[in-house]
Parts: sequence; C-alpha cells; structure tokens
Amino acid sequence: MESTRETSVASEAPLIRLEAARKAFGTNVVLDGVDFELLPGEIHALCGENGAGKSTCLGLLYGLHQPSAGTIYRDERAVQIENPSHAQAMGIGCVFQELSLAGALSVAENIFAGRAPSRFGFVDWPELHRQALALLSELGLDVDVSRPVDSLPISSRQIVEIAKALSLNSRVLLLDEPTSALAPDEVDALFEVLRGLTRRGIGIVYVSHHMSEIFRVADRITVLRDGRRISTLPANRTSQQQVVAEMIGGAHPGDVKHSQNAHGEEVLSVDNLSLPGAFTNVTFAVRKGEILGLAGLMGSRRSEIVRSIVGLSHGAQGDIRFKGEPVKFASLRDAMRSGVGFVPEERKTEGLFLDQSLSDNLVAASLDAHAAFGIMRRRSIRAASRAAIDAFSVKASNISERIGALSGGNQQKVMLAKWLKRAPDLLVIEEPTRGVDVAAKFQIHNELLRRAADGMAIVVVSSDFPELVSLCTRILVVHEGRVMGDIAAADAAEDSLLQMAAGQAAAASARRGAHTGAQS
Repeated sequence: MESTRETSVASEAPLIRLEAARKAFGTNVVLDGVDFELLPGEIHALCGENGAGKSTCLGLLYGLHQPSAGTIYRDERAVQIENPSHAQAMGIGCVFQELSLAGALSVAENIFAGRAPSRFGFVDWPELHRQALALLSELGLDVDVSRPVDSLPISSRQIVEIAKALSLNSRVLLLDEPTSALAPDEVDALFEVLRGLTRRGIGIVYVSHHMSEIFRVADRITVLRDGRRISTLPANRTSQQQVVAEMIGGAHPGDVKHSQNAHGEEVLSVDNLSLPGAFTNVTFAVRKGEILGLAGLMGSRRSEIVRSIVGLSHGAQGDIRFKGEPVKFASLRDAMRSGVGFVPEERKTEGLFLDQSLSDNLVAASLDAHAAFGIMRRRSIRAASRAAIDAFSVKASNISERIGALSGGNQQKVMLAKWLKRAPDLLVIEEPTRGVDVAAKFQIHNELLRRAADGMAIVVVSSDFPELVSLCTRILVVHEGRVMGDIAAADAAEDSLLQMAAGQAAAASARRGAHTGAQS
C-alpha cells in the first residue's frame, strides 16, 4: 500500500513511543535498546522472526511488562504503564491473536464488559444495544448485538474485539496477528475497517508474519532481529525482499521455484469420491515429483477430502488407487504402512505430544526403525533427533526439551521432520506454514520442494493462496465440497483462485505474474 500519509504525518507528535527500551527476563535479554514510535493515523508494522521481540514490544505498550531500562512516552509525556487496565485508561487497546471474548455472552455484553450503561441500578439494555450497534456500524458490521458472540463467524468476532477496544476511546490500537484465522475475503474486509480507523486519527501497531498483507496495509515498517531494531522505513521505500533479509540477518533466499518434476508415475488417483453432506464427485491424480495444492476458504471441505483418503474418516464412496492398486485405508496407521504420511493442521491437538520431549515427538511416526526385539534403542533415537534438528535448524536447548516449550515455527518443523523421517511415497500436509515466521516458512517450502525433486508426491492443503501459487505444480480449488477448477500453478492468479473458492466460475487460465511469490 502506498504511504499517502508520509508527508502529512511527518511533523505530528507520536501517539506513543519507546525510547532505548530494554527488557530482560532474568539473564535473557529480549529487547535491547529499541526505539519505536506510532504516529496519529498510521499503521506501523512490526516485523521479525519468532523471538525477535515483537510480542515484548506490544507487552510494554500494553502494560503486560515493565521495561528493564528505557522510557515509554504517551503524547510525548514519559509514563509508566502499570497494567492493561492502566493502558486502557490511557487510550491504548490491544487485540491478541487468541481472542478474549466470552462466547456465551451477547455481542453487546462483550463490547461493554464490566461497563454496561445502567439505570436505577440495573443494566439499561436498550441503551447497551444502541451503543453497541452504533460502534459496530462505524466498523461496517451489521449484526444482531443480542446474539451470543460464539454464534458469529471468526471474522465478525475479530471486529467485535476491535469494537471492544475502541469502546474505551482508544487512540492507539495494538493488533497481534489479526488475520491468522481469516479467509482472504475476510482479510480485505478487515483492512477496510483499519483504514477507516486511521482516517479518524487512530494509530495502529500491526504485528504479522504475512509479508504481502503488511505491504498492502502498512504505512511504515520496523524490523526487529534478536531484540534490536534493524530499520524503520516507509513501506513504499522498502521491499519484501529487503525486509525478509533484515529479519533473518542474511541474503534473501529468493522466491521458491515451482516443482517441474511432475512427469513420474501416478502415485495417487481419486475418482468420483463422495461423502454425503461433505463433498461430491472429487476426481484428481498426483504423480511422483508433483506438489498438488488443494485451495479453498473456510468451510470448503478440503480437509474432509484428504482425511477420507488417508483413513482418518470413513463412509466416502468412490475409487482410490495408491501406487496403482485400489485401496480403502481403514485407519491412518493402515495408510502409513502403505507409504502415506499425514501432517495435520492442528499441531497442538493432533500432531504433537506437547508434554513429551522433542526427541520423543520426532520418532513417534517411525518407532519401528528405532526398536530391536521390542526395546527402544536410545542411541538411534538420539542420532535421528540430532540429525533432524540440524536439517531443519530447530531452535532448542537439547533433544530432551519439552516440545510444548518451543515456538510455533519450531513445532511445525518438528512435526514435518517426524513424517519425512518415514520417507513416504505420498505426503499430505495441511496448512504447512500457518503461524510460523518468514524464515521457518522458507525452510519448510524448500524442504518440500527438495523432497518433490527427489520423487515424493505431495498434497498441500492451504487457505494461503500466495503460498499455493508459489509452491505447487497444480492447484485444485474446492468450494463447498466440489472441485471448481484444476489450474497449473504457473498460470494461476490469486484473484481467479479466490473467485473459484467463493463459488464463481472463473476462467481456468489466469494472468501470469499476478502473484507476489512465497513471501506472505
């Protein structure tokens, strides 16, 4: 997004700023002399790998942490923000990645929690609803404010959370990964809301791993690395390549190249696969060396399709052939024995044992390779774990560290490494880079491309359309359980994919070069 406010805001005093901010937890220094400022009416993005200090900056600005050194200024007055309630009283609102709404309460009750208007000692419900409606109307959301908030789609809940922050007359809004659970069309709607807020003079600190989104919405970008500020530049005077290079401290790894080794023998073919109430007449094939993308918005039933194939759900009718033989896997274990690997979307609930060690998780899918006469060979497990840690650059103190203590990106790398250790003929992976930082994303992409080049057939299920365009050989677009199109990724454009994902019959061929690469 072009920074049209660059000249007009240059002379305005910051709404809030950090000066030489330092924060240490014990001997661990997580911020070291960081300067940061937010101007009225701007969206200022904070970029950096996991552990760079982004969340700690937000914590200082919202009173979750106190600086070990340095100063916080609010309207150019030195302040100490004692806690989130104090921050709110100072006009600072925060929307975290994990929404803090009470699902059973109404929309209006959530927005004015603990501050509902009263009359004669009782809640003034008509006035509560009027104020909530007025606030949501300013944000472009038309919803029954008496509805329980958990009956709303996630995108609407995100707007309700923003309305809750604004109900405190916030002039500073801190957003932590606001689009992590949103579909592309919902992201567009959120950005319209944010632009409307900046026109009212509200300043927004925007934290996200999605580079393409940052360059669409941000006026300025500050890059953090290892707790230090590397740069602050207007978005229209830098590039995704420069930002990524500054984040990782080295040369930009470049756009990943499409896999071209897709002419091998057929590994998986699916013909007229249907499951009542879920999907209908799904037909496709995947060859050795091919990365097939399965694209779709939330509710498209992409996941139900692949889970029926790998034996995680049952009842589907149709023909599935694996390595030339008809199959109907009774379970995932059955599919694994045949040469299938499956990396689920929900790493914390389905993919990992969070209370167990890194090494236990790494070998969980290949225990037979580390056992002799029913006894686990610890030396073999240690060697395999260290090799995986080195191959994927997993940041951990040792192989005995509890997997739940690692960052999301490192957990994702461990989960992928666990399945690649089996060297499956077919790997099915859901949302491979959701919630991971840029460096981890490139590493995961490059490993998938390397495995495809070695002949592995891969199916990637993702709602990240730029990722699919950059990574895959072909893309199948699914809408409400039906395949709307089968497009060569080299000919795909994100707008065409989005049209088909929304159920529109878009042209199968798309403009070459309309995507931005695997940098989102």
